[in-house]
Amino acid sequence: MSLDTLLQQQQEQLERLLDLTEQELALIVQRKALELPPLTEQKQQLLLDIQATDNQLCAHPNVAELTTTYQPRVDALRTLMAQCQERNQVAEQVLEQSLAGTRQLANILSRLHERQSMTYDQKGHTKGINKGAGFKV
Repeated sequence: MSLDTLLQQQQEQLERLLDLTEQELALIVQRKALELPPLTEQKQQLLLDIQATDNQLCAHPNVAELTTTYQPRVDALRTLMAQCQERNQVAEQVLEQSLAGTRQLANILSRLHERQSMTYDQKGHTKGINKGAGFKV
């Protein structure tokens, strides 16, 4: 396969990766987490394909032309890869913030539930109600 063909293939793969990352970010923002796994699988496969194409480029007999004749295309591919990495980092940060918000909400609900299940003992001290203990099925 020629260097030109491999570089074109790499560009298409990176553009597809950028598109998948944008879709992933949109799903995270829209809180549609159940739709993420298929995208993640596609993304993982695409990353493997990108790595395979990169390996083919490195093993190509005319690899030296990448630093001369094809340097502008290689630079464009590196820029595209940097965009993919940046978008992926943004998606990761948004996901982490979303998870932190969800954890905070869960903690608030848990504390609220604990307050509602508090009572007082004979000495006036608060005591939690142990719901469900002692039942045998």
